[in-house]
Amino acid sequence: MEEHIYQPYDVRMSEEGEIIAIVEPDSYIKEMIENKKTCWEVDVDVDYDDEENEPYLMITLHKDNGQIFMVFPYGEAWDALSEKGLISVVLLTQFDLDHGNTSEAITVTIELDGFLKGYIAGASRMWEAVSEEIEEE
Repeated sequence: MEEHIYQPYDVRMSEEGEIIAIVEPDSYIKEMIENKKTCWEVDVDVDYDDEENEPYLMITLHKDNGQIFMVFPYGEAWDALSEKGLISVVLLTQFDLDHGNTSEAITVTIELDGFLKGYIAGASRMWEAVSEEIEEE
């Protein structure tokens, strides 16, 4: 069965600290979001970019045969995810976003559990400690 992989074309943060991932809609991702019979699975990983000398957080939301993949450089998004742990996926065309036509948008909000929020907080603390050591050298 074919795997459907999506990446948001825009990611924003609300004033309340919620991550908002805006994805171009198609029939499969609409089905994924509207299917209440299956649950979302969330994978969180941290990697390091040798060229940029910066860590980044990779979050993959899995459901059925689809996944939404997001990457966040170290910073505010890490803090928001470790504290609030909310990611809203909004299905909206670029045209509708540009023209403020958001009333028909299909959305789903996924809340990270305490384990994943703790993992992100720990990764953030580890990067802070490592970067302080590097600065001291």
